[in-house]
Amino acid sequence: WIIVCILAAAAAVFLIPGYIFFKNFLVRYPDPYRDDTMPEEDFTHGFGERYKKGAAFILAQNMQPVSIKSRDHLTLRGLYFPCDGAVRTVLLAHGYHGAFFKDFSEIAEFYHAHNSNILLITERSHRESEGKYITMGIRESEDLALWCRFLNDSFGNQLPLYLHGISMGSSAVLMAQGENLPDNVRGIIADCGFSSPWEMARHVAKNIVRAPAFLLLPSVNLYARFLAHFSLKEKSVPDILKSAHIPVLFIH
Repeated sequence: WIIVCILAAAAAVFLIPGYIFFKNFLVRYPDPYRDDTMPEEDFTHGFGERYKKGAAFILAQNMQPVSIKSRDHLTLRGLYFPCDGAVRTVLLAHGYHGAFFKDFSEIAEFYHAHNSNILLITERSHRESEGKYITMGIRESEDLALWCRFLNDSFGNQLPLYLHGISMGSSAVLMAQGENLPDNVRGIIADCGFSSPWEMARHVAKNIVRAPAFLLLPSVNLYARFLAHFSLKEKSVPDILKSAHIPVLFIH
């Protein structure tokens, strides 16, 4: 019984904190439209009105609803915003618990004014796209490759295609370079990404949760493997970039 109690206590110390972290870090919000919440003024650093105006511009447009099926059979949704006389197409990938009309509140209008078709995607496990787990760019990067093929199949591949991601979307567009992207993908804009989900989780554990990452993360990764079917160590941006050939603009 002593041995059983010791093992049970060790399991509790190892597994329970890991599950709490996993649930709060990688499981979608119970209310998917919580992602719609506009940030507080202190978050926008004095740009709140411009932020809201840009979001209102996006939401006011008459865009074409589009959707794809992911490799794991989730329905992923987006909006296609065509431009007369377009010279390029830009795919915009939002961040963790983000929404396209927030994360790209001003840049979408800028792109459209500069002759760009725009695809605004809603990533898996956000808002109206299906999915229970957020994979911090791992599966999202695979979804991006499918979105690129959808654009070419639906609207032609004559125009150059650019991928622009913010935060988690930034890491996803960088990881997508390992997914055999179409030849007309000519550039990537990576705004404030992270090197890997493992490193991001380690940063959160150490600096936000204030927990020992070396004890917590193996348990979190265990739940990620068995419940969400991916590993926090599955992909690394620096490793993928070693063989990348698409020009990247990094913003930090």
